[in-house]
Formats: sequence, C-alpha cells, structure tokens
Amino acid sequence: MSKPLVDDTAGHVVHFVERLDASSPVPSSLMLPKHLGAFGRLFFALVNVLATTAAVDAVYLLWTEETPGLWFNVLFSVMIGAIPVVLWAILIGTGAEAKADLQRQAVWERGRHLAKSWPGIILARDTRLAEEGSVSSFHVMVELDDGSKVSGWWRPLKASSRLLLQPQVPGIGSAVLVWRVAGDKRADSPLIIQVIDPTVVQQRPSS
Repeated sequence: MSKPLVDDTAGHVVHFVERLDASSPVPSSLMLPKHLGAFGRLFFALVNVLATTAAVDAVYLLWTEETPGLWFNVLFSVMIGAIPVVLWAILIGTGAEAKADLQRQAVWERGRHLAKSWPGIILARDTRLAEEGSVSSFHVMVELDDGSKVSGWWRPLKASSRLLLQPQVPGIGSAVLVWRVAGDKRADSPLIIQVIDPTVVQQRPSS
C-alpha cells in the first residue's frame, strides 16, 4: 500500500451524507471511531497482567533449565518478552488516542456555532482495503472554491459497522462540502468533509 496522500490530522474527518446542503444544520459531532470503554480497558489490562506474568515465568524457566546454549536463551527471551511489551503498548496507545479524540470533540463542540460550509471537489484520494476486500479507510485531498486545500480521512465508527465497498468511495472530481470554524485554518483544528456515496447520487452542494 502507498502512504497517505498527505499527513492528515486526526481531527479532519469524512462523513457520508444523503445530499450536500449548505443550509443544513452544522454537524453536532465529529463521529470519531469508537474506543474501548472503561470496562474494556480494565479487561485488557488484566489480560496484559496475565501475559506479563506468564512471560516472566517462561523466561525464568528458560534461564534455569538446560537449553541448547546462550544464543537460544537470548533469542527466546527476546521473543517471549516482546509479547507483553506489545500488549502494553497497544493499551497505552489506545488510551492516549481515546483521550485525544475526546479533546477534539470538545474543541468542535465549543466552536461549532461559528462553523460554516465551503463547497469543493476531491483532488486525490488514497483507499486502504481490509483482507476481505472492503474499505478499511480512505483519505481525500479537497480543493475548496477559494483555492485552499484541506484533507481528511474516513474510518468505520466501530468494528460492526456496515462494510464499505470500493465503488462507494467518492472519486476524484466528486463534489464535497467542508464544515469548519470560520477563520480557523490551523492544521490541528477539527473539520468535517461531507461526501456522497457515488453509487447512490452525486451532486454539487445546494445553497
């Protein structure tokens, strides 16, 4: 897979809508992907504790029992030790991402009363596929009517979301509507790019 078209900020998100309507209400939510809740993180942490304990026991036995040699002990110690390290890294990373998404949503809620929409078209896109062929995520680069460019990403809200197929991803030249706080063009400021499923209909934004 190629790298994303641009280094998108996580707060630039793509929403599918039925029609592009500049007179519609400002989106109330960024609709960011769901994260593990408190119970899920606690359960994951307990699993990590068990995995860490098992890894420590395995490494202890490795160095106290007879083995083929030092190279064997070192190699398998690294392999066994990597398992809990990866699990803890995932848990910590998930928690940090969830906290960051909460902050992005809070920023959007504080400024959304000043948000306005701008029409634009997709200049480029980068689609990522899951193993079964559905779309796992896609990035788009958009040019607005004033000549400025923004970019954003789409990901399913949760694992059980309806699968998105490749023909449903809007293509280059497709019309979009970008919602962002008027006058705020900072790279880390959240914004929403509304798009239409091309297998249903595609139109220019209505005023």
